[in-house]
Amino acid sequence: MTLKFHSLYSGDESAAVPAAAAVELVHNFTLIHDDIMDRDEMRHGVPTVHKTFGEPLAILAGDVLFAEAFELISDTPAFAGDFRRLDMAVRLLAESLVVLCEGQAIDVRAASGELYTEGQYYDIIKKKTAALFEAASVMGVLTGGGSDADIENARMYARNVGMAFQIVDDLLGVIGDPAATGKPVGNDLKEGKKTIPIFLAVRGSGGKDRELLLRVWGNGDAKQEEVEAAVAVLRKLDVERATRDLARSHVDKALEYLGRMPGEDKHWLVDLANSLVGRKI
Repeated sequence: MTLKFHSLYSGDESAAVPAAAAVELVHNFTLIHDDIMDRDEMRHGVPTVHKTFGEPLAILAGDVLFAEAFELISDTPAFAGDFRRLDMAVRLLAESLVVLCEGQAIDVRAASGELYTEGQYYDIIKKKTAALFEAASVMGVLTGGGSDADIENARMYARNVGMAFQIVDDLLGVIGDPAATGKPVGNDLKEGKKTIPIFLAVRGSGGKDRELLLRVWGNGDAKQEEVEAAVAVLRKLDVERATRDLARSHVDKALEYLGRMPGEDKHWLVDLANSLVGRKI
């Protein structure tokens, strides 16, 4: 995303590569620490860092990626001699990490059983997921030399793309194909995740269906046949369509903001946004 936004202003992507890599290192730093907090043993089909090397080294690995990210920002050719934009880039990355950690803190507290609302869900995904999408996009505007208005439009494009991504991701966590997602069907339901597809299902159900959903939701001892029956309730209620419609509304907003930006070749950014609504993995 950093490189594609940079390309709206410049044909020299190499000038922005270190800044783009910095965002990716930050992303991986957050994943390593997130896996430690969630005690996850697998990510993308391979053992997590803490599972392979132990928690102390995993924490250190994340810390190194965090430090290396800021070193890369300082080595970005696009910022050479432009200390104002260099300062903005450093602040952008630092502030996005603060926001991301705020979102993670809310999520951790919610997982411990504290009261949790749909409003908090949207606040969490805006901070935990969309914040890094925003950082990646705005970074490309900074390396490309875009205006303050461009920065804001890129930020809002990315925020809505990030939220659409997470909304669909949460849908796949409940009804996704295990062969594609690598997780058992209904995994997020059994783990007690408080996501919009589950909110929609509980709110839209009644009688025995509602009783089943509430019995399975957050019940680690629920039998697999009960979990599958609960997922069948979600399908019957057409939660998938409602959830994807929500994602579509965010994508439409994102494309509206993107349309206000300069540059002719925005196809990749348009295709990226549109691809999120129907994705299966």
